[in-house]
Amino acid sequence: KKAERANATRRGKPLPAEIPGPLNVRISVKEIRCVLEGLAPLTLEASGCCIERMGETKTLEFTTDVRKECKQSFEVENTQDVDWKLKPQVMTTEPQGTTCFTCPPEIVIPARKRVEVEVTYLPFTMTEPKDGESAAVSPSGKARCGKHRGQVFIGTPDGNAILYTLEGTADPPKVDKRLQERVPCKKQHNQRVPVKNWLHERQRFHVKVELVDPDPSSQDAQGIKVDGVGTLDLPPGLERDYRFSLYSYHETTALVRVSLTSQETGEFIVVEVEVEFYAPESLATIKLESACRQQTRHKIAVANPLSKPAKFIGTSSHPYIRFGQELEVPAKSERTIDLLFRPVEEGDGDAEVTLKSDELGIYPYAVRWRATPAGLERSLTLKAPLGGSATDFFKFQHLAKVPVDYKARIEVAPGHKGPVTDFILEDLSANAPACDDNNLSKELQLRVRYQPSGLGTKDQPSVAAMLVISGSGGGEYKAMLTGFAQPPQPQGPYEVGNGKAVAIEFRNPFDKPTEFTLQVDNPCFMVPMRSQTIDPQKTLSIQVSFKSDQKQGGRLIISCKQVSAPWIFYLKGEL
Repeated sequence: KKAERANATRRGKPLPAEIPGPLNVRISVKEIRCVLEGLAPLTLEASGCCIERMGETKTLEFTTDVRKECKQSFEVENTQDVDWKLKPQVMTTEPQGTTCFTCPPEIVIPARKRVEVEVTYLPFTMTEPKDGESAAVSPSGKARCGKHRGQVFIGTPDGNAILYTLEGTADPPKVDKRLQERVPCKKQHNQRVPVKNWLHERQRFHVKVELVDPDPSSQDAQGIKVDGVGTLDLPPGLERDYRFSLYSYHETTALVRVSLTSQETGEFIVVEVEVEFYAPESLATIKLESACRQQTRHKIAVANPLSKPAKFIGTSSHPYIRFGQELEVPAKSERTIDLLFRPVEEGDGDAEVTLKSDELGIYPYAVRWRATPAGLERSLTLKAPLGGSATDFFKFQHLAKVPVDYKARIEVAPGHKGPVTDFILEDLSANAPACDDNNLSKELQLRVRYQPSGLGTKDQPSVAAMLVISGSGGGEYKAMLTGFAQPPQPQGPYEVGNGKAVAIEFRNPFDKPTEFTLQVDNPCFMVPMRSQTIDPQKTLSIQVSFKSDQKQGGRLIISCKQVSAPWIFYLKGEL
């Protein structure tokens, strides 16, 4: 009525009389001038209607887990022949300053139609627990609301209005998110859990990571380790990853629960991670390098988290890579086991080794190995007088896992001069059976003879050669042979009967034909020649005769220009 009186006064018309009537009188004001900057003036018309006070207000009730949406709806009917555009007004009254209830900002209802208006309840804090549960108080000391409350109001062009009160119950979260992962066992895995701060203020969370399945008190749970930091800070409205570590000793499945509780509000998030642990292809790559027939070792640490001892047995795909003796790790402790590598032939390649435990499963490792040439074996030194010889055995260890037929030869030693023919192999080969875990090696030997062809000099007092022994599957052995030539040594005595003769064998030790002079120092002994040229390394049989009426002693003296010391053979004449 005030609006009608103001409109009449503005138009210069008499004021309407005060006529009593019902409250639902329609009021309208026309030609309201609206001036907008930069545009032509507009003329508006406003209309309104006062209605009687409504009866009992309707209520919409919501129940959901905290931070989970819940929707309810009510129906609005368009009673006119024109479309309606309605703007619902929704507000949260408790707790104040929050927005728990929302609905679309604008609703279009076609003429004479009905439309569902949807109200969404999204609580960010829990409400007070139900009867029989302990009262919920946040860490800051503030009690929780019994219910979240609000209202929604919609005015319609036909003069009516719709008012609903809203009541929401927010229960504690069950599981906000469930993740699934498939990870190798016996390798530490860092699990990522995305967490979003739902508030526009910084939050610090207390984090609890626990194993749910298998039961933490069970034997199976002893082989699973779960560990994570105890706090997480989140800036306002941002999402970050919380990470915790997982480790399983054997193939299994597990369920891990991560609970993040706000230190300020007591609100919490629950994330569960389903993990399948599968057997890894390889836990690590081990590099082994060694010279042939030399042993190298690599230590592998093995932990036993169980409350009982665990035994480990090692296997290898390479015949010359093996584990030491079987290992038993006491309960709740750690030990190391040696991985041994002793190659017999040069080369490189890849292999696989595995530790197996009935209690803790399989530990596979990849091995990258390299075998370098073997060094020289222990040298063999021989000493012999010129014209004589000496023999000795060269011994070596056979390590191959297969039978090997070894062949020997003599070669020129690097950096040395001199005749290699001074060394003679009396055994040219050696056969060896396969070695096994019970017999890791077998000693073999070859006989070597040294017969010098000349005396040493001041600059070169000895001669040297290289002994090479090789066999398929057994590798190659090399050893230095060193020979020292001594002056001719006296020999005998040779017994000769009266009127008889004895044969004395004399060999030309030189590598050229040489003329030797023969003489006796007692005339009772006689030789058939005074000198004789002998081919290299050839032997001359010298007949020495004796004739006397009594026992006599004497010497056969053989000399040459190549050496100053003669060969002396003692003679003993018998009757």
